[in-house]
Order: sequence, then structure tokens, then C-alpha cells
Amino acid sequence: MRRNILLLVTLLLVVFMLVGCANNETATGKAIQDAKDKVSVRLPIPVIEAGQTPFYVAEDKGFYDAENLDVEFNLGSPETNPVKMVASGADQFGILGGPDTLLVARSKGQPLVAIAVIHRNSDFPVILTLKDSGLTKLEDLNGKKVGFFYGHISTDVLRNLFRKQGVKVEEVDVGFNYNPLIAKQVDAEWAFRVTAGLDLPEKGIEVNTISPKDYGINTHGYTIFTTEETIKENPELVKRFLKATIKGIISTVKSPEDAVGSLVTRSDKINKDLEYKRLLMYNEVTSASKDFPPGYMDENMFKETYDRLADEGVLANEFDVKEAFTIRFLDEIYS
Repeated sequence: MRRNILLLVTLLLVVFMLVGCANNETATGKAIQDAKDKVSVRLPIPVIEAGQTPFYVAEDKGFYDAENLDVEFNLGSPETNPVKMVASGADQFGILGGPDTLLVARSKGQPLVAIAVIHRNSDFPVILTLKDSGLTKLEDLNGKKVGFFYGHISTDVLRNLFRKQGVKVEEVDVGFNYNPLIAKQVDAEWAFRVTAGLDLPEKGIEVNTISPKDYGINTHGYTIFTTEETIKENPELVKRFLKATIKGIISTVKSPEDAVGSLVTRSDKINKDLEYKRLLMYNEVTSASKDFPPGYMDENMFKETYDRLADEGVLANEFDVKEAFTIRFLDEIYS
């Protein structure tokens, strides 16, 4: 009898110990989950599209989790644009369509710093004309009506292009609307070649593309940035976020068919086939080689852009362009 009682007590102790261990493991797991750093990222536009794919891939494949980050992506808009939201501290990181906007903000005293450029020599801003117009070269547009999007980074690119080539055009502010071109109310119109440059032909509207790159003007694409304060106060957070994002970029370039699956789960309005074509266009100009690894940027990329903006008089004040970007985190990641 006594032996049975001792055995029962021993079994109960073992059970209590196992339950305690399980509870401790649960508590530990919860603590790890609770310890994740929350990161808020502001995207450049109010719609989900292929350019954002690397970020969603990084999220879906657990690259942010591996860096103990809980990342939230917020769509941008005129009212909640990346510069405004990051500068105010509402978001820690932002994505811009190019370094142009960051440099303009920097000239106005905003302490913003680029930490990576995804698309080097992207040549995204272009000019479109209808196929049957016969307007295929920049000089063909002399004296013609050209649709601009005032306030958009493309405006300064195109004005610089026309001025340097001595081509005088009549500007018409059309915004992000291509009906004026289709209706022949304008002879040509600004575009991003990865958006309207792809979307219009998909709708059966054939176009000619006039590229600033053919006239010596280089432009760059998605630029990841943060603030001087975030870099100073939490450099490890910056490094971890960028490291995980770079893994997303690499995976997107390596396996675009798989990557587009991450994109389509974010919105039921996405045309998968169209966005896959768009993603391939983005991948073509995504730095992903030994000489130009993901995120690559250098002083010349920013200096060229700075000089172009200065030529057009859109920089509020002069500043040292080296202050607008840092390769510190890229160096640490790749070393």
C-alpha cells in the first residue's frame, strides 16, 4: 500500500514537472514573439503592383521573421506620401520611385537618408506617342503638345531632357490619365515604361517610346530610405530590415514565377499575367550581380540626379549629396 502511494506521488510530480516545462516553453515562445521589433514601411503609391514584390516575398518566406521583425507595409498616397510619413516618424522606412524625391526633400531640410537603391539605371520615366503618329524621336516633338504630371518626379526629368536637347514643347498637365493621348488631345505623354508603357499595349493601344536614356539622362528606381535619427539610434534595426529585404530581392530575381504568387495574394484586383510581365521588367534593372549586388548605390548615381535637379531649379538649398545616402549597411551585410 505504502509503495503504491509513493508511486502515485512520484507520477504526480512528474506530471507537474512536464506541465511546468510546457508552460515555460509556451511562455518563452510568447516572449520571443512579443520581443519582435515592429517596423512600419511606407510604399510609394496607393496601389499594389509588381515593384513591391521583393518586400512581400521577404515577408512570406520568413526573412523578416528571421531578423525578429514584425513588418507592416502601408500604401502611399498624396496625403500619406513616404517622405511625409517617414520624416514625421509615423513610419521608420519608406520606398520612393527614385532618389529624386529624397534629394528634393533633403534640400528642404528633411534629414532623410537612402540606404539602398533597388533599380539602377532603370530608365522608368519615358515619353509615349501613338504608334501611327510618326513621332519616334525627341526632335519630332518640337512645337507639339506633351502631357506632363506636375509634381511627379518625371516632370523634372522630361524638362531637363527637352531643355538640353533644345526641343520646345507645349506642356499640358494631364496627371496620371492617358485618355488625352489616346484621344489625340496631346501629341505625346509622360509615362513610366513599367506602367503605362506596358498597360497601353496590353489594351491594344500601340505606342512608340522615347527614352531619356538614349539622350544621356540616367534615372534610377525604387529607393529605400530612413531618417538620420533612426540610423543613429537604432542601426541594428536598419541593418536587419535591409538584410531581410535584400534576401527578398534575390529570391524575386531568381524565381519570378514563384515571387509573383506573393504579390497576387495581396490584392484580388491583380492581373497575375500582366503583373508577371511587369515584374520581369523590374527584374531586368534590379541590381543583382557580383559587381552590382542588390541595393547597390554610389555617389555618381546621386550626384547625377542632384545636378539634374539643380539645373531645373527644384532644389530649395544646396547640400552635400554624400549626406543623402549611406552604404554603411550594405557594406556590413555583404562583408
